[in-house]
Amino acid sequence: MNSRSLWRRLPAVALAALIAPGIWAQKTKDTGPKYDPTKEITVKGTVEEIREVPGQWEGTHLVVKTSTGTVLVHVAPNGFLKEMDTAFKTGDVIEVKGAKAPNTTEEEILAREITVGNNTVVLRDDKGIPVWADWKPGK
Repeated sequence: MNSRSLWRRLPAVALAALIAPGIWAQKTKDTGPKYDPTKEITVKGTVEEIREVPGQWEGTHLVVKTSTGTVLVHVAPNGFLKEMDTAFKTGDVIEVKGAKAPNTTEEEILAREITVGNNTVVLRDDKGIPVWADWKPGK
């Protein structure tokens, strides 16, 4: 490739570099509170209650009893879990990998992975981007 060809392609490369962060931001907006991988923790416990929460950040939340107290686990949108054929029940012993939810006064975790027995459901990638970011109900 000669330098003349490189100069012709440079504007396209620069434009792509400017647009890519905007596309990523659109993909992750409206998927719930921001996940911070630096605040990732693992908790183990028993599901005491399952809540289907309506509203802006609707979804399934689990109240989990651990050895040190109770934790509210934000799982995923209800419809998404149904399409994935994923359900939890009271009494399930689970392990949750996730990050502490921002701006909360209680112990709340945004789940990245939940393991029940030998089954693990992955809800977010390593950066915390929800797997349902591009999901549309009934898609």
